[in-house]
Amino acid sequence: MNHPTVAVTVLACNHAPYIRRCLESAIAQAADVDLHILVGDDASDDGTSEILAQMAAAHPDLVTHVRHPKRIGGSDNYRFVLTHARGRYIAQLDGDDYWLPGKLRRQVERIEGRRDIAAVYTNALTIREDGSALGLFSDVGDAEFDLAAMLRRGNFLNNSSMLFRAELVAPALDVEGPVLDYLVHLRHARTGLLAHIGEPLVAYRVASQGSALVGANDATRQLYWEAILDVPRERVRDVDRARGMADFLRRVLFRSLRLRRMDLLRQWAPRVFAASPYGRTRTGWIAACAVARAFAKQAFVRRVRLADGTRVPVMYRR
Repeated sequence: MNHPTVAVTVLACNHAPYIRRCLESAIAQAADVDLHILVGDDASDDGTSEILAQMAAAHPDLVTHVRHPKRIGGSDNYRFVLTHARGRYIAQLDGDDYWLPGKLRRQVERIEGRRDIAAVYTNALTIREDGSALGLFSDVGDAEFDLAAMLRRGNFLNNSSMLFRAELVAPALDVEGPVLDYLVHLRHARTGLLAHIGEPLVAYRVASQGSALVGANDATRQLYWEAILDVPRERVRDVDRARGMADFLRRVLFRSLRLRRMDLLRQWAPRVFAASPYGRTRTGWIAACAVARAFAKQAFVRRVRLADGTRVPVMYRR
């Protein structure tokens, strides 16, 4: 196989209700961009594998379907597709999401000729498991972010929108154990800017059947914290590190309130204060300010008008 402009990596595991639309949306991008699609099928047993085999047979020049005989887990499946992807750029797509027309073309246009950009992301439409609309993923518009900004603001990027330079595969693969998307974004940001296209070019299914994050909040929280600690001390200022840790503590507080589990806050607050370069008092004040800002934003539902004239709420305010 010749190396295309974009290698599309699709992660699938028991996504039978969604996988056809997912793959069709990626195939449609070939009208704009030279691409090849590699699907890592993690031993699906709900009909996903059969759908993928049919579609790969119908598009042999565009789609390669690899079904693992035994379940290896999302992180190892991710490592597999990254290891075998061949292209100038690599675009990630989860099997329960899908892309909107022109997505890859817009991203390639954004990154071409800009060696200072490591990766390009886009906004997304959030949809329910049945495909009905929820809202806009975030209120982040057209912008570019460096490593310090990514650490300060926390994770606000949609993983199924990610397109990055192929030479960044090695840092993404050099992770032992489970891989969290925020860690990957932060490692990309070590090598260049992360560009964001404010227009929604992805449909992101929230808490779908088979989602790796459903029911795994404690493990995800630990991985998120490890992603913050993974940022080299010499690459960011103390204030940026402290603000990133304070934002993490804000997230823990909100989760504690939502679950009525204040033990989460009691568990994490001492760890955050001990690790922060600003200590307990100043970090606590930064976290309190972050909480106040978040409450102020949540008090007013922001609605935006999409290209078709529909007004939808913003799901995640930043």
